[in-house]
Amino acid sequence: MCRFVAYHGSPISLDELLYKPEHSIIHQSTHAFERDEPLNGDGWGVGWYTFQYQRDPALYRTVHPAWSDDNMRQISPAVRTPVFLSHVRAASPGLAVQQLNCHPFQGGQDGREDETELSPMERGRRRLLFMHNGKIGGYRDIIRHLYRKLPDDLFFSVRGTTDSELAFAVLQDYLGQYVIDPSVDDFQRAMEDMLGYMNGLKTKLSREEETTDANMCITDGKRMLATRYAHPDPQDAPSLYVATADRFYCDADGGFDTVNPEGRESVLVASERLFEDERVWQRVPLDHAVRVHVDGTVSMEPLDVAG
Repeated sequence: MCRFVAYHGSPISLDELLYKPEHSIIHQSTHAFERDEPLNGDGWGVGWYTFQYQRDPALYRTVHPAWSDDNMRQISPAVRTPVFLSHVRAASPGLAVQQLNCHPFQGGQDGREDETELSPMERGRRRLLFMHNGKIGGYRDIIRHLYRKLPDDLFFSVRGTTDSELAFAVLQDYLGQYVIDPSVDDFQRAMEDMLGYMNGLKTKLSREEETTDANMCITDGKRMLATRYAHPDPQDAPSLYVATADRFYCDADGGFDTVNPEGRESVLVASERLFEDERVWQRVPLDHAVRVHVDGTVSMEPLDVAG
């Protein structure tokens, strides 16, 4: 199982959250606490938004383990962003360790066309970032059906070999025209439809007993949705937490702290708590979504998934 962290709030330097918390995502790459295997060394990635420079997210992915990646350690203090996703990977059995399989994934097709040449839907898709902690149950049986469902543009957007990236393509298909200016409701509806469709395929192919674990996160840089979902067997469902405060920061002594833990301006969603502070962290219930709106408003709502 992989580990991930997502941030939405006041602009912050990447190193402040990637490296400085006592149980940062870098620390989780070698010492994950809430999974049987503590190592997540099959590559990692960071995606972030700097709207003063470009609409689309910047994306850094590598097969090098997070703990030994000096490039991002040097870059991260120079990057300030209001929204980012980061993911350390433990590859599922049978899936290749390669850069294209590292999360996060960017939506749309890979290309460098002039913005004016893109359709509104493609522009919307390219603003998306997505990551996944878990597995798609019955994937080897349903994979062909998932590819057949996709229109050509989304079929050719899948460049790696993971169940996560293919699930993201199906999610974009369910978003449809709403991807142009999505709401958090649109994200949740598409997520529920995608997971329900996969459950239906598992039932059709007599693989309904195989569990889907879907701790997933999607953002367009303005709003964000993260899910904690496991079906049909939730016994080993991956952990997920959310923290809110006016601001998170690293103090002069190297400890991590918060400004006004009663505030709601900044939001962290993480597989494991990055630091100890019972005032700000709460566990996300199973089969629920964390919803972060453009204005930073945060709520948790149950998921309504068929199957």
